[in-house]
Amino acid sequence: MLTPVRFDSDVREFLEQKMGNVIMLCDDPIFVRTLRTVMLKTLAIKRDCLVVHQDSGGALRAVRDTLSAKMPVMVFADRIMHGLPTTDFMRGLKSVFPEAKLLVMTQETSKDTLSLLYEIGVDSIITKPVSIGTLIEKMAGAIKPQGKISQLVHEGKTRLEMGETAKVKEISENILALKPGSPVGLMLMGDAMLAEGDRSGAIAAYEQAHQGSVLYLEPLKKLANAHRGNDEDAYLVYMKKLDKISPLNTERKCEIGKVYVRKSDMENADKYFAAALENAQREALGYVDRIASDIAESLADVSPAMAEKYYVKLLEMKGDNLTKDDMVTFNRLGIALRRQGRWQDAIENYKKALTVVPDDERVLYNMGLAHADGQQYQAAVRCYDQVLRHSPDFRKTAAVVAFNMANAYAMTKDVATAKVFLESALEIDPNHASSQKLLARLEALTAR
Repeated sequence: MLTPVRFDSDVREFLEQKMGNVIMLCDDPIFVRTLRTVMLKTLAIKRDCLVVHQDSGGALRAVRDTLSAKMPVMVFADRIMHGLPTTDFMRGLKSVFPEAKLLVMTQETSKDTLSLLYEIGVDSIITKPVSIGTLIEKMAGAIKPQGKISQLVHEGKTRLEMGETAKVKEISENILALKPGSPVGLMLMGDAMLAEGDRSGAIAAYEQAHQGSVLYLEPLKKLANAHRGNDEDAYLVYMKKLDKISPLNTERKCEIGKVYVRKSDMENADKYFAAALENAQREALGYVDRIASDIAESLADVSPAMAEKYYVKLLEMKGDNLTKDDMVTFNRLGIALRRQGRWQDAIENYKKALTVVPDDERVLYNMGLAHADGQQYQAAVRCYDQVLRHSPDFRKTAAVVAFNMANAYAMTKDVATAKVFLESALEIDPNHASSQKLLARLEALTAR
């Protein structure tokens, strides 16, 4: 896929004409290699301007040195490094060096994760794996705002830093003329008013921005900051609204807890402090979860016994905090046990899974397979009946699924149901040999 020339030229201008540097906090050799390919081959950048660090301190020093030399900087940061989130690095970078362009690499993009990253001030989020064209587009978007309003916002923020509040108000009015009720335009207006000492006017502008986009974090953050130290109750209201939209912000949960301490409400303080600790633990556990899953998957076909060990570790780490998301691990552990001929252990594993999510169709289906492995066909059919009660079209998932269920019904002499399932299998895959063979055998039996 060809990369748009406009994006190419924006990045080249940043790296060659403006002498910008790219600093990476990354332990992913594949992504580092991809970025080097972009810079050296795709963009044909002649100067050596890419530096890779695996410790946050070194990366921050490199950013400081680059900016001290009056050169712009773009920072790529892995969201997880050495098993730990880099949230503190990102927050520190944007706090001390707000002019640095920050792009974050991550392997998942849940709503809560996105909310947290954008709240920190990340300029762009890159989901791995990424194509070269998309990578260049992301870099260009971080360097140069796209669109008239984005350019005006950029100018407004620059003018605000210079203290030119009258000009900022003029720019805000231009934005609002282009897009009436624009939250970003109203926030710029509020920022200018606050800088001039008009706190009530700023709060009114921020409130209008919030009403125009109730899920947008920035107006709420500005409202919270405007009330901080002046109106504890209003500050708490806006902090809790922020927490509801972006619940992964551990520091904010701590701050809410501290507000409750100041209000002598120790019950609510304890609730938010406990939630803050859970957030921190979940972030670290999420990385361990991915690593353990990756290890187990690599072993699943070649060494089911070793794969079993890692699936068990993964479930043990969760303790009593098992959810529907863990059903994948239970199913894979069951498959690893069945591959070792341990169908009884697989059934016990599935029973445990069903205590977490009693009606999970895939767990019930796999439990049926385990019973079939032990020639307990009546028990297998009972599992499949439960599956069908919750998901009547489950047999249409794949030809092999329909066949496996049909086989159990056939073994319990329920030939009519078995035929229905075999017909479904052959609708999905007309050449499914096992289904053809079993259907022919059943038709021969009924013809007698």
